[in-house]
Amino acid sequence: EDAPRPAKRLQLVRRGKTVDQNEFTAASLNTDDPETLLPALADLHNAIPLTTEIQNQGVFDEVMNIGQRNKSHKVLAQVIHTSCSLSQCDPCDPKMQDRVIHLALSLVTSTKFIVLVRSLEAIGNLCPTEVGSVQSSITHTLLTHTTHQDNRVRTAAFNSLLLIQDKGVLIPSEAYDSACVALSDDYQSVREAALLIIKVVADTDPERLLPIAASDDHMRLVDHAFSQLCSVVHDISVRVRTQAAALLGTLNAVSEKFLQQTWDKKLISNMRRKRSAHERARAMVSSGEWSTGKRWADDTPKEQVAAESVSIISTGSCGAFVHGLEDEFLEVRNATLDSICALALNNAQFANHSLDFLVDMFNDEIEEVRLKAIQVLQQVAGLVTLRADQLEEILHALRDSSLDIRECLHTFLATTILSTISSVKLCVNALLENLRRYPQDRRSIHRCLRRVGMNHPTLVQALVAELLVIHPYFDGVEPSVQDPEYICKLILVLNAAVKCTTILPLLEQHTLRHYAYLRDTMPQLVPVLKLGEEWQPSRVPVSTNTLQFLKESVSRVGRLERSSTQLRMTVYQTVYSDLIKLADIDPSLSAASHFAASYTECLLLFGKILATRNWLTPSSLSMQQTGALKANVDRLLKTTFRLRHAFTNLSPVEEASIRNLRVRTLALQLVYVVHGSTGSALGLCDNFLEHTEALHRYLTDEGLSADSFLEGVFDELSQLEEPRPGAVARILQPLLLTHNIPPVPPVLHHPVQVHMCSAEIIEPQSDSETIHKLSAGLVVGVPLDAEITHIPDPSTLRVRVCYPDHCTQLVVPPRSHLRQVGEGTYRLLTTVLLSAQVSWSEACHLKNNGRPARDLCWNIG
Repeated sequence: EDAPRPAKRLQLVRRGKTVDQNEFTAASLNTDDPETLLPALADLHNAIPLTTEIQNQGVFDEVMNIGQRNKSHKVLAQVIHTSCSLSQCDPCDPKMQDRVIHLALSLVTSTKFIVLVRSLEAIGNLCPTEVGSVQSSITHTLLTHTTHQDNRVRTAAFNSLLLIQDKGVLIPSEAYDSACVALSDDYQSVREAALLIIKVVADTDPERLLPIAASDDHMRLVDHAFSQLCSVVHDISVRVRTQAAALLGTLNAVSEKFLQQTWDKKLISNMRRKRSAHERARAMVSSGEWSTGKRWADDTPKEQVAAESVSIISTGSCGAFVHGLEDEFLEVRNATLDSICALALNNAQFANHSLDFLVDMFNDEIEEVRLKAIQVLQQVAGLVTLRADQLEEILHALRDSSLDIRECLHTFLATTILSTISSVKLCVNALLENLRRYPQDRRSIHRCLRRVGMNHPTLVQALVAELLVIHPYFDGVEPSVQDPEYICKLILVLNAAVKCTTILPLLEQHTLRHYAYLRDTMPQLVPVLKLGEEWQPSRVPVSTNTLQFLKESVSRVGRLERSSTQLRMTVYQTVYSDLIKLADIDPSLSAASHFAASYTECLLLFGKILATRNWLTPSSLSMQQTGALKANVDRLLKTTFRLRHAFTNLSPVEEASIRNLRVRTLALQLVYVVHGSTGSALGLCDNFLEHTEALHRYLTDEGLSADSFLEGVFDELSQLEEPRPGAVARILQPLLLTHNIPPVPPVLHHPVQVHMCSAEIIEPQSDSETIHKLSAGLVVGVPLDAEITHIPDPSTLRVRVCYPDHCTQLVVPPRSHLRQVGEGTYRLLTTVLLSAQVSWSEACHLKNNGRPARDLCWNIG
């Protein structure tokens, strides 16, 4: 062993520290010096809550006494702030809160802003929910200070009104009028607080009628509030504009005419009104005329406009969303898109009106805004009908270099409904061009075409002959089933044939043969069609009892505790092979089968190691026996590590069994290294102690009992003064030899719920013809596209690169390269840097190898 060093003390039970950091007494505040009181009050506020209720009462009384005898405005502000927090400590004392309220109300006449702000915050936090004189006095005080000369006081007054509204206190109607006036305040913080007041009042009483100035008519409060928020979309502050645009989507009870006004945008040239591009496109489509889209002088000013009727500055809700979408800051544009989406989901007419403007956002210069626009359009796809000119504009986005935008657009096209044959043809051609330009989008395009075919069966029927190049009386050349574009067309046609059976007689013989091939290779994309038995894949449904077989296999392992070593080894090997085959037969039991198989493999390896004669003295073994023993130990460590991290959704009993097995493996490794190596085992000993301590805490927290092996480990190690490797190994050696491993844990109650982490490498493919050349000493980037499922912690993901010189690199992919596509499922899109050593003298080939549920690895060789 190495030179003595401070050994790690094993703590089987960690007792929480009970150091009291809140030891404040009333005596520490017995001073009138403001420079001494301010730090003491600040420290007291940071230490809240105090340890005992009695101590809390004593300190509170002393703080209130300071407020009565001290006249410093800074001290008074801190007194109110601290006493308010003290009165809200659990359990709350109404008498203490009343004293703070009266103190704060008595100081609202102060001329110092800090005292006023703290007082208004205190009465807002402590306002009682019962109707009475105190409540009315508080609301009156807050309303009065919304017009205070100091902007900080006005902001505090509005924020306190929001606090009492959250408590269920009905704020008076005058608060809405004050908030509307405050929208023209010079200070940003005041306008932000006023916007929230308007939104809260509109949600509370939306149907209240408000008189219209200079008129005998009335309007609903929610409509008036919507107009007020729309007027703030032109605010000079970016934060205010963003908040106003976001709040527009929360008012769902707005009248239809106010919603339609938000898209009002008039173009005037020389006092004549011009038609916008949206109006010209709509008119051309509705006329039914054939046109290239450009007509002579179609934007010439037509209608004469009176100068008196022109308003240069938009009022009310007119053009609010237009201005929001054209704002120079992306925060405002994103907030506007969110509001449009929220309102369009509740109003189909508004959704159709917003379609042109959403399509225009596809041309935004910011990728985030373009992606948001596609997502909004995707959510309202069921409420709108796309015109041909709009679809053509949307399909231009398939040329975007951003993968997120293209895939999001694929999802939108899969959910939208197209109205004409030409639209379907235009969509298919654009997707095929997308496939030629970006071959890595193959999977997403396949899913999109599958849904397009299912949603438009009759329209696809009219395109079958053109898509598959079917001539009425000439036989064409049989396409290659490896052609990506031909596969896309087949996916479209075959999915449309499910709902439109008249497509089937149009298909040629080679198309039916290709259907049988695709049905076997892509069952998730190609449906089952009602064809003759000649063309159906040879899959005969057979009733299997895989669950019963899994239970019987595990029960065989559990009955071997008293059997001979040779019999146990034979049964372990048989059960392990059966479980691996069962995982391939029944996908629903794949995770549970792999779990039981890995556990059985650990039992088999333990038996082989302990059955090796003189395994505690490796120096007496032959070289072949030593190599086999070391290989079994390494394989056992790897298998238990995989059991510990590759399986999720386990019960506490199953988790405890895996941790127990891991601790046994680390104990075996420690004993093996101490007896058979001359190197230091301090790191292995510390690692074993950490896992043992963590297992003890886990068993204690879950209320589970330890087995005889763990009880012996806990008892012996708790009595050990210095847990050095030699002493720990001497304790573990007899325990390992006398205590058998428990059988497979009961994963059979809910085997389908067990999940196994797996990785599938999509790109680069094993049959890819792409060649990546690199020079020795330099690096080359290889794009990697993989899908990882059931990973509990994405930060633990590593990409392993194996080189032919037996070097291995673990690459940590950036967190931003992981995209969550489902619960516990992530897609990894990254570039792995590969490098060759200068000493290499021969060329090597790159091949990828993805092993599910084991590693995400590349082998070079």
